[in-house]
Amino acid sequence: MKNFNIILALVVFMLYCSGCCKYREGLPFYIQNDSDQEIIVTKNLNQPIPREDGCLKHSIKFLTYYSMIRPYSKRNFEGLRESFLEKSADTLHIGVFYLVDIDTMSCEEFEQLFPIKKEWKVTLEDMEACDWTLVYTPD
Repeated sequence: MKNFNIILALVVFMLYCSGCCKYREGLPFYIQNDSDQEIIVTKNLNQPIPREDGCLKHSIKFLTYYSMIRPYSKRNFEGLRESFLEKSADTLHIGVFYLVDIDTMSCEEFEQLFPIKKEWKVTLEDMEACDWTLVYTPD
């Protein structure tokens, strides 16, 4: 009986710890890419994605490693959720560009055509309703 109580206590402790670890891992914020293109995700709190900011292409290209999502996969941007909540932003604007456009267009072409494929304008309520997952599908 004594061994059973010790084992039970260990199991309860392990379950408690696994719950704590999930909290420490961060809050998920998934963006899923349901296209055959590599996409780059940009974000802006409370304002639309800027269209005239010098060569936006360079700043997006700089973020490629941190914000690229391969075809038919998803990526967790948990820091995005935390900054959205911490800064008490009313809306979060998220833009989607194709990596191939960023790689092949000149700055002038990029600024003129501004090849944004999708722009979400979401609120905290929107994100809670979709379980913190946005899905990009090409039109």
